[in-house]
Amino acid sequence: MHLSKSLPHRKPAAGFTLPAILVVVGALLILAVGILLVAGIERNTARSFGDRERAELAAHAGLEEVRAMVNLEAANDDFLVIQSRLPEPIVNGCQPAPHLFIARGRNTGGKLAYRYVPLFSRPSNADPVGETSALAAPSIKSPAASEAGKYIRFSTLPYQDKVQPAWIPIKDSQDRTVARYAFWVEDLQGKLDPKLAGNADGTTQNHAREPYPFPAPGVDDPATGAKDPAALHQVALYAIDPAATEADQSQLGKTLIANRKLLLSPDSILAAAGIAPPLARLDIETKDGKIGQLIDLKARAAEENLATGVMPYQERPTIPFAEGIDPSVAGNPKLNLNTLLGKPRATAIGEFANLVGKALPEFNKRNTPTIGTTFPENYIETLAANAFDYADVGGDASVVAGRYRGIDSYPLLSESYLQVNYLGRIFENGRRILPWKIIVSAELWNMTNKRVKGKARVSYEVDLHPTTGFGASSEALPFDSPELLDDKVQNPNDLVKENERYWTREVDVELGPNQYKFYQFAVVDYKIDAGGEFSSIPGTFELTENEGSRGMSLQWNTITVDRAEKLKRIDSPGGTPQFFYQLSKKATDSKAAIHGHGYKMGNTYWNNMGDPRIAYYLRAIPLADNASPENLSPNRRNFRDSIYKPNTEDLNFYGRVLPSEWPDGGHDSPVGSWVVTKSETVVPTDNRYAWDSTDEKSAPQRISNNGCFFSATELGNVYDPLLRRYALPGGIAAKSLPSDKPFFPDVIASGSECDPNFGGGNTLRIGRREHPLFDRPGWRAAHLLDLFHAGDSTTGKAAEREGSLVTIAGNVNLNTAGRGALRALAAGVLMQDAAIGYVDNSHIHLAAPYMSPGVKSLYGTIGTPTDKVAADRIADAIIASRPISSAAELSAASLSPRKSPDLTNPDPNQVFGNRQMYSYSNNPDDLQWSDAAAEETFARVYGASTVRSRNFRIWVVGQAVAPLATSSTANPGVLAEVRRVFTVFADPGVRNSDSEIDPTKSKLRVTYENDF
Repeated sequence: MHLSKSLPHRKPAAGFTLPAILVVVGALLILAVGILLVAGIERNTARSFGDRERAELAAHAGLEEVRAMVNLEAANDDFLVIQSRLPEPIVNGCQPAPHLFIARGRNTGGKLAYRYVPLFSRPSNADPVGETSALAAPSIKSPAASEAGKYIRFSTLPYQDKVQPAWIPIKDSQDRTVARYAFWVEDLQGKLDPKLAGNADGTTQNHAREPYPFPAPGVDDPATGAKDPAALHQVALYAIDPAATEADQSQLGKTLIANRKLLLSPDSILAAAGIAPPLARLDIETKDGKIGQLIDLKARAAEENLATGVMPYQERPTIPFAEGIDPSVAGNPKLNLNTLLGKPRATAIGEFANLVGKALPEFNKRNTPTIGTTFPENYIETLAANAFDYADVGGDASVVAGRYRGIDSYPLLSESYLQVNYLGRIFENGRRILPWKIIVSAELWNMTNKRVKGKARVSYEVDLHPTTGFGASSEALPFDSPELLDDKVQNPNDLVKENERYWTREVDVELGPNQYKFYQFAVVDYKIDAGGEFSSIPGTFELTENEGSRGMSLQWNTITVDRAEKLKRIDSPGGTPQFFYQLSKKATDSKAAIHGHGYKMGNTYWNNMGDPRIAYYLRAIPLADNASPENLSPNRRNFRDSIYKPNTEDLNFYGRVLPSEWPDGGHDSPVGSWVVTKSETVVPTDNRYAWDSTDEKSAPQRISNNGCFFSATELGNVYDPLLRRYALPGGIAAKSLPSDKPFFPDVIASGSECDPNFGGGNTLRIGRREHPLFDRPGWRAAHLLDLFHAGDSTTGKAAEREGSLVTIAGNVNLNTAGRGALRALAAGVLMQDAAIGYVDNSHIHLAAPYMSPGVKSLYGTIGTPTDKVAADRIADAIIASRPISSAAELSAASLSPRKSPDLTNPDPNQVFGNRQMYSYSNNPDDLQWSDAAAEETFARVYGASTVRSRNFRIWVVGQAVAPLATSSTANPGVLAEVRRVFTVFADPGVRNSDSEIDPTKSKLRVTYENDF
């Protein structure tokens, strides 16, 4: 029989059974322990994962808090973004980190008030930032030692100090802190985006600017090629390199422009700039830098002043909440100058004037202490007419008598000339006849930079009449009386009577830019019956004219554009104007006057600068006569040779017309070599006296006539007819300028009262130092930029040019930008004045043909961003003057801002339009430039900047913490931490039909995120 092979009946092998069992049991034990271990790991992993997720959610909570704030406070077009800094560094030797605020203005019972929303986390129980009556960066302070646990310090940008935002707790259902977050916001529009700024359009791939005659510096001329209208091509990107100059622009800017395709993220700047690692940084503070800054200066400039990924957007320009602007108007949309330009002229002028009157209630005081008491027409309407005539197509003036006259591309009366020819006694039909030939000529000056062509005529106003003694028929009949002029047979003439005034024939006129030319307008023959052949008459007689009884008007294309209200024909010591004649002897006499120059009543003189634009408004006293013929200067710049003294600092300003001496400057035309002698019988239209004075570069009045405004800053080219007395040594009768300042002074408080007898030489000061008397809120001409805009003017599309929106693309926030970005906005040569130069030999006047100080050209050289001059000082002044809310505040930027206006003395530290900002000679006053050049840098900065931002980076730290009771003061245990940086864009979204932001459609969009 066989034994069963089943296990119970098997005989165990000796020495094997026990070890095997032990192995199996051990394996089971290991398995059990493994199972328990895996379960524990999974529990820990799950807990860690949950903590991490909680920290992630906390970080996103920080993002959402910023999103909510921005969506609420930036759903408008009037918010500002400004900044403050901690009073003490967290890490000594580091650059301070800015802390941003959204600032909002409001009208509180007719007064301004500002509130502030911090863009960094603050303790949940912190007091709100207090409201202020004047815009000011709120002060922030470091936490006390007892509050240290409520804050976190962390590094963001490697070249600046740590930031110190507060923790914001996240509670559970039991009111325990289970997570927390802190955030700090960086303004990306405080930097330049090299994807949008700069160009390499020059002949050697250098940066290039739009030159004269394009009238809007900092803006691309849409006629020069298809460019991206949103890009800031005119910004001097090359100036980011601190070693760059206009002559040597280095490679940094060119490399960035060439590598724009590499600018994909905020961290791609240095690579696109061609800066390769290793990137060494300072580990201690030195005289050349702070801790964390790159040692290589070019790399440092790129890192600290450039950012990419800045999203463009459209904005509705609004009137700022700024001092000097009526709070009831602040926050309303600005008016588009191009929209107004397309309206009927009277409507446009009315809307312009109405807005200025409402928004700037003090503005009219620039030209009258009480409305209507000094300026003979409407001052603000006159500025509006000048603005629209400057920009429109064609040269017809906007004129409403008694209201306004606009300066356009047409000539003005420069000299008036009256020649009186007595032809000697004759006999006709038994009567004694006194025959006369009166010739009226006038010199027209095309003060503009445009060629003008049209039809002109002047009024014939001659109050001369013979004295009594010639019979009743001839007594007291002036030569412009209807009794004489309407008798075309006895007194042949081609005059036309309109509205009780006689006008000469029309003369075809064509003048080049800045050209003077005499035209003969009328020849009138008279036969005055002096009585019968045997009547007793005196051997001598006189012609008399009441002092200032007649004037002269100029019509251009049928529109009356100019007038001298009163002309003093003759000036005799007794005060009675007289011509003396012998009855039987032929004689020729003449009188002339320089319009806008000398005015006289009795023995009192009011000496002006000879700007014919102002003569239209000087109506109180007669325009003084000018000795003729010796002081005539036909067809050339006006000057009185009999008193002019070359080779000296010729201080007798009443002897010449020199735009370089005018308050807003300019250039002087030469006069040629011919001089009239006293013995000559002059007909100034004689070809012997021809002189081609055409010179576009030196034209005092710049006119656009492009049919649009490319920039609101073009308002700075508009003529400002200020009637203000200027303080001169010797008072109002002075005939000389001070030797140390050989040009007319600014309007200052002392001796600059409104005076209807003085004026000339001023354009609106928009981008240069304002007259001291006007350098205060509500009075500055730059406030006009706070009320008007020019739409998207460079697109070439009328709808966008006249629209209610403007494009903001790469515009730098003046309130947050660093020095390097700001200097790039200002840097570059001045290109708006092709005749810019400096006086070479003090102010010694040259002889003919110049008869003015000699000037050496600076064109293409003045304005380079050399350290310690123009661009650097402008950047420093903007930083010192922050926060800035308006164009008027920007225009007044100063290296040492004044706390209150000084209405007597100009601020020497104001930078825009200040000769001292430029390096060209030992004496800043030697710089000779036009108003356009003086205001050019401001226009660049204004056009490329903003005072708010919609592009930010949000730096957030989120932590999951061990649950901590609310009452506990202990620092919680950190279970997990997430550090995340978000690049965001506050997208205004699709706007309403009136271009206002719809808060339901605006949102904060994340465009890039990363850990840090």
